[in-house]
Amino acid sequence: MSKVKVIIVGPSGAGKTFLSNFLSDATEFSAGEYHPTQGVRIIEFEAGSDTGRASVDVELWDCSGDRKFETFWPVFVKDASGAIFVYNPDQPNHDKELDLWYNFLIGNQHIKESQCYVFAHHKPNTAGESSELSNSFSKIPLIHTSLEEESAEKVRREFNKFLSSLVKAVSSNREQEELSIMNQ
Repeated sequence: MSKVKVIIVGPSGAGKTFLSNFLSDATEFSAGEYHPTQGVRIIEFEAGSDTGRASVDVELWDCSGDRKFETFWPVFVKDASGAIFVYNPDQPNHDKELDLWYNFLIGNQHIKESQCYVFAHHKPNTAGESSELSNSFSKIPLIHTSLEEESAEKVRREFNKFLSSLVKAVSSNREQEELSIMNQ
């Protein structure tokens, strides 16, 4: 069975924990109260078994958006197969905070753009100014999410598609490493 580590990053209050709980089928939904993640929360689960594909073991790292944990970012990204950037386009400055994560993850070559996804997460009953991401994100797929009934399954489908692409990348990287060892 394949295993992938996915980090979920973005500004505080963007909805990373809510999305992490939804994607992992966790039941830790709070009753509307906001409780910021302290450092990181790791959720392990199996995905893909109900779609006819081989199952994938997923290690989902729900990373705090609080900048006081910035010194831990190298730990968060170590051995990551992919990253999901989450921001709330209805919140001012979320797009700019996402640029910090982009510069760290991709600018420092920890993760390739092809191993990333962006979730523009709209919270219920929000209608603020919609912010646009910088051009840095132009090559990364983006989906607008809200977990209202009509879009929830679309979010899950996109996530499973993303996991499939990560499994292919991990397998390809493993094959390359094995070939380089054999050719030494």
